[in-house]
Amino acid sequence: MGMDRSQDGAFLFKRIAVAAMAVCLLARPAIAGQTNTIPTLAGLQQKISTFLAATQFDSALWGIKIVSLDTGQTLFQTNAARLMSPASNCKLYTGALALDHFGGDYRIATPIYATARPNRFGTVRGDLIISGRGDPTWNPHRFGDNFWDFLEPFVDALTNAGVHKVTGDLIADATYFHGEPTGGSMMIDDFQNGECPYVSALQLDDGLAHVRVEPTTVGMPCSLTVLQPDANLVFSNLTTTVSAGGWRHIDYYMPFGQKIIYVFGQLPLDGTNEILDVPVLDPARWFAAALKEDLARHGIKVSGKVRGIAWPQTFSLPLDAVKISEVLSPPLREVIRYYMKPSQNLENDTVLADVGEATRTTNMPPWRSSESLGLAALHQFLDTNDLPADEVRFDEGSGLSDNNMATANSFVALLQYMSRHPASQDFMDALPIAAVDGTLRHRLHGTPAAGNLRAKTGTLHWASTLSGYVTDAAGEHLAFSLLLNRYEAPPDFSSHEALDGIALMLADFSGSSLPAHAAQEEQFAPYGRLLFANLASAPFPHPARADGHWNKDHTQFFSAAIHYSNSTVAIFIPKNFRETDKVDFLVHFHGWSGTVPAVLQHYKLIEQFSTADKNAILVIPQGPFNARDSFDGKLEDTNGFARFMADVVRTLKDNGTLQQGNVQIGNIILSGHSGGYRAMASIVNHGGLSDQIREVWLFDALYAGTENFVAWQKAENGRLLNIYTDHGGTEYETADLETWLKDHGIAFFAGEDTNATREDLESNKFVFLHTDLPHDETPYKRSQFQKFLETSCFEDK
Repeated sequence: MGMDRSQDGAFLFKRIAVAAMAVCLLARPAIAGQTNTIPTLAGLQQKISTFLAATQFDSALWGIKIVSLDTGQTLFQTNAARLMSPASNCKLYTGALALDHFGGDYRIATPIYATARPNRFGTVRGDLIISGRGDPTWNPHRFGDNFWDFLEPFVDALTNAGVHKVTGDLIADATYFHGEPTGGSMMIDDFQNGECPYVSALQLDDGLAHVRVEPTTVGMPCSLTVLQPDANLVFSNLTTTVSAGGWRHIDYYMPFGQKIIYVFGQLPLDGTNEILDVPVLDPARWFAAALKEDLARHGIKVSGKVRGIAWPQTFSLPLDAVKISEVLSPPLREVIRYYMKPSQNLENDTVLADVGEATRTTNMPPWRSSESLGLAALHQFLDTNDLPADEVRFDEGSGLSDNNMATANSFVALLQYMSRHPASQDFMDALPIAAVDGTLRHRLHGTPAAGNLRAKTGTLHWASTLSGYVTDAAGEHLAFSLLLNRYEAPPDFSSHEALDGIALMLADFSGSSLPAHAAQEEQFAPYGRLLFANLASAPFPHPARADGHWNKDHTQFFSAAIHYSNSTVAIFIPKNFRETDKVDFLVHFHGWSGTVPAVLQHYKLIEQFSTADKNAILVIPQGPFNARDSFDGKLEDTNGFARFMADVVRTLKDNGTLQQGNVQIGNIILSGHSGGYRAMASIVNHGGLSDQIREVWLFDALYAGTENFVAWQKAENGRLLNIYTDHGGTEYETADLETWLKDHGIAFFAGEDTNATREDLESNKFVFLHTDLPHDETPYKRSQFQKFLETSCFEDK
């Protein structure tokens, strides 16, 4: 019913034999029941490469990119910049665009107007007008299979408004959308198989009438029954009923631009019925006719006729029209989930048109289509967020057009961006889940990908695609895009199995995307000396996590062996560091799902630290390893920080970095991102060395512990720098702290991060910087870590 042309939808992917059975088996990875993990990155890369080198893919085109969301490292890529047909993976862009533009809470309002108010008898002496605004949810995804249930919200709205009778017409105004009701560069075939119903600002049941075809008497036409009322379809019945056991085939042909539908083929007398999904040519009129009938069923009579009005017709509300009610869609996050999981084309295209009309200005010509405005908004979204707009070339938004082109690189960039977007959870929740729901419900059962992998499928005749997220066997979060074009599968194999085989390799990967410590030490050698140490005073292991940890919702468990046993501490000594009798330290604490190597790669801390040119040493302890947890183990214990710093100094002495026998700890700066606040709040309260902690930096991290930071600042006259975003909760805690400071007559600086000057940072003890950056980019995107360091208490080299 207007979904992916996949084995989960209405159109089966055609399998054509081009290779012998032996070749097929050579390239088929194990699926159900596979238990062997892939322990190294080199092993994963070799396994994927070997799979792609199978002769059955000689004529196919692959575009693949796989990236770690935790480290930013690319695990594998081939032809990642090749423009490919993405099929329904295009819907990822529409969903991301809509969530970014409107937000997940947004609801589409469908106003109900009348040309006169209901009188005291409940009679509207005039017309009733339903003013469509592109709500695509009057369909079975939301209401179930009872057709009349789709219209109940409108019946309820009119009943609650006291309407009992309408003397005029019922007008369905769908002129909100401009342009042809079909997606750009659609093909005639798309209209013959129910893949592409007409886009309308008012629509019912995904724009498709369901026609039941039943055998009757041998030699006579089959019977045709439209299962929904008021669709206003005209048929030419060219079918035949044949004897029991005969060949069965039913199809239809709808000449473009005509209203007659030719149904042809035959059904055997002992055969089952067939259901055809036929696009309704006038969806606005269908809406009006169905609503009129449903109102009558509930005792609300409309005396006049029904009218459906759509572009290029125009319609203006009469001056005396009054709004008597409105019907709201579900929140946008649900709307997107409704169409993303089953890969519903019409609903996707409707949402794209919604975005387009939201951007229309009064000086735009009326012939500029809603779809074209939506695509323009998409490219603006890509440009604004530094996503590769030149690698995304769409004629329409659902993926049906063979002219749509994109790269694996562009999909992974989008997935990375949306993973840290305020609507990231809404976006991820909309994706099909392997072996659970949507177009992935029948795939990857009994594998480590089941219930784990979330991805958008895509299938056209010569394109099969899969792009999304998966957590590997080591707990690392991966984003991937697998694009396969021009592949003719052997008889017992499918393009879906090819994609699933690679996806399963990712779920089975138990290594790390990061280079070994030695490789990172070599990587950062131009900036100074990086060393990794395992310290007994490092946050973990810790008794409080000896049995692992469940997250707050009790939906994810983090084992002690993987997530709370790593005692790594990274220590960086910049080039030209001068040893003095007192050594200054900057200690940085990462947030959720962090690892020390990933923090170094992703947030550019060493590069920023070196550029600031301060005579100090950078220390980064490993907190919960790749876990959604803010607890920082021993650093939350009383005097735990003092013991930790003593261990750091001892390590530097032992390896010869510090050579003076009486060297002491000088000034200390605590820096933390996101969940790193918790360690810092504990340290300034009872961790020891509080009189040497001169500054605290919070990178979108002021979630709690505010009273500890304020008490420390008052006692030590320290500097607190806080950069915060509009999402995640830090803005509320920041506002509360600003109010408290005002009430107590304490001066502070508050402004936009882009406007703050060096003097603003240097001359204020409390600094609050609002930023429009995403949460994950606050430490590095505008070199804010470096700017804080340049204005810090540390001496220059």
